[in-house]
Amino acid sequence: MKFFSEDIEFLKELYEKKKVNIYLFHEKYMLSPAQLARTINKFTDKRIIIFKDNVVTLTKKGEIWIISNRKFLFLEEKNRYWKNIPKEMKQERIGIKDLYRPNKRKIDIELLKNLEDGK
Repeated sequence: MKFFSEDIEFLKELYEKKKVNIYLFHEKYMLSPAQLARTINKFTDKRIIIFKDNVVTLTKKGEIWIISNRKFLFLEEKNRYWKNIPKEMKQERIGIKDLYRPNKRKIDIELLKNLEDGK
Protein backbone atom coordinates (compact mmCIF):
# COMPACT_ATOMS: atom_id res chain seq x y z
CA MET A 1 0.00 0.00 0.00
CA LYS A 2 1.42 3.41 -0.96
CA PHE A 3 1.33 5.98 1.85
CA PHE A 4 1.25 9.73 1.53
CA SER A 5 2.21 12.06 4.37
CA GLU A 6 -1.46 12.96 4.90
CA ASP A 7 -2.20 9.26 5.48
CA ILE A 8 0.37 9.15 8.28
CA GLU A 9 -0.99 12.30 9.94
CA PHE A 10 -4.51 10.88 9.60
CA LEU A 11 -3.49 7.65 11.34
CA LYS A 12 -1.57 9.46 14.11
CA GLU A 13 -4.58 11.61 14.94
CA LEU A 14 -6.94 8.63 14.90
CA TYR A 15 -4.64 6.53 17.04
CA GLU A 16 -4.53 9.26 19.69
CA LYS A 17 -8.26 10.13 19.70
CA LYS A 18 -9.94 6.95 18.33
CA LYS A 19 -12.82 9.01 16.89
CA VAL A 20 -12.50 12.27 14.93
CA ASN A 21 -14.73 14.50 12.81
CA ILE A 22 -13.29 14.77 9.28
CA TYR A 23 -13.64 18.54 9.34
CA LEU A 24 -10.86 18.52 11.96
CA PHE A 25 -8.51 16.91 9.43
CA HIS A 26 -9.46 19.47 6.82
CA GLU A 27 -9.02 22.39 9.21
CA LYS A 28 -5.97 21.25 11.19
CA TYR A 29 -3.89 19.72 8.38
CA MET A 30 -5.28 21.80 5.48
CA LEU A 31 -6.19 18.67 3.53
CA SER A 32 -8.28 19.01 0.41
CA PRO A 33 -11.52 17.02 -0.01
CA ALA A 34 -9.73 14.88 -2.62
CA GLN A 35 -6.95 14.00 -0.18
CA LEU A 36 -9.46 13.18 2.55
CA ALA A 37 -11.56 11.06 0.21
CA ARG A 38 -8.52 9.11 -1.01
CA THR A 39 -7.30 8.50 2.55
CA ILE A 40 -10.71 7.55 3.89
CA ASN A 41 -11.42 5.19 0.98
CA LYS A 42 -8.00 3.54 1.35
CA PHE A 43 -8.43 2.77 5.04
CA THR A 44 -12.15 1.96 4.85
CA ASP A 45 -11.43 -0.68 2.19
CA LYS A 46 -8.86 -2.28 4.51
CA ARG A 47 -11.34 -2.09 7.44
CA ILE A 48 -8.91 0.01 9.47
CA ILE A 49 -11.50 2.75 9.97
CA ILE A 50 -15.25 3.22 9.88
CA PHE A 51 -16.63 6.37 8.29
CA LYS A 52 -20.17 7.37 9.22
CA ASP A 53 -21.90 10.77 9.56
CA ASN A 54 -18.65 12.72 8.96
CA VAL A 55 -16.98 10.92 11.86
CA VAL A 56 -14.03 8.60 11.37
CA THR A 57 -13.60 5.86 13.96
CA LEU A 58 -10.59 3.59 14.35
CA THR A 59 -11.54 -0.10 14.46
CA LYS A 60 -9.97 -2.68 16.75
CA LYS A 61 -8.35 -4.24 13.68
CA GLY A 62 -7.06 -0.77 12.79
CA GLU A 63 -5.49 -0.29 16.22
CA ILE A 64 -3.71 -3.64 15.95
CA TRP A 65 -2.60 -2.81 12.39
CA ILE A 66 -1.19 0.59 13.45
CA ILE A 67 0.67 -0.96 16.39
CA SER A 68 2.16 -3.69 14.23
CA ASN A 69 3.26 -1.13 11.57
CA ARG A 70 4.25 1.68 13.96
CA LYS A 71 7.93 1.63 13.00
CA PHE A 72 7.17 2.24 9.34
CA LEU A 73 4.32 4.66 10.01
CA PHE A 74 5.76 6.87 12.72
CA LEU A 75 9.53 6.49 12.91
CA GLU A 76 10.75 6.56 9.32
CA GLU A 77 11.31 9.95 7.69
CA LYS A 78 8.74 10.55 4.98
CA ASN A 79 9.04 12.71 1.89
CA ARG A 80 6.92 15.79 2.41
CA TYR A 81 6.39 16.56 -1.25
CA TRP A 82 4.63 19.85 -0.58
CA LYS A 83 7.77 21.24 1.06
CA ASN A 84 9.97 20.67 -1.99
CA ILE A 85 10.64 23.86 -3.96
CA PRO A 86 10.55 23.39 -7.74
CA LYS A 87 13.88 24.00 -9.53
CA GLU A 88 12.50 26.90 -11.56
CA MET A 89 11.56 28.71 -8.34
CA LYS A 90 14.99 28.47 -6.71
CA GLN A 91 17.51 31.27 -6.96
CA GLU A 92 20.60 32.56 -5.20
CA ARG A 93 20.13 34.13 -1.78
CA ILE A 94 20.76 37.83 -1.50
CA GLY A 95 22.54 39.45 1.42
CA ILE A 96 20.65 41.35 4.10
CA LYS A 97 22.02 44.70 2.91
CA ASP A 98 21.82 43.93 -0.82
CA LEU A 99 19.25 45.63 -2.98
CA TYR A 100 16.66 43.33 -4.52
CA ARG A 101 16.54 43.64 -8.28
CA PRO A 102 13.97 41.50 -10.07
CA ASN A 103 14.90 39.81 -13.32
CA LYS A 104 13.30 42.06 -15.94
CA ARG A 105 12.87 39.18 -18.38
CA LYS A 106 10.70 37.31 -15.87
CA ILE A 107 8.41 40.23 -15.00
CA ASP A 108 4.89 40.01 -16.37
CA ILE A 109 4.58 43.07 -18.64
CA GLU A 110 0.78 42.90 -18.50
CA LEU A 111 0.91 43.20 -14.71
CA LEU A 112 3.11 46.28 -14.91
CA LYS A 113 0.78 47.92 -17.46
CA ASN A 114 -2.20 47.27 -15.18
CA LEU A 115 -0.31 48.78 -12.22
CA GLU A 116 0.50 51.90 -14.25
CA ASP A 117 -3.12 52.22 -15.36
CA GLY A 118 -4.32 51.87 -11.75
CA LYS A 119 -6.28 48.66 -12.34
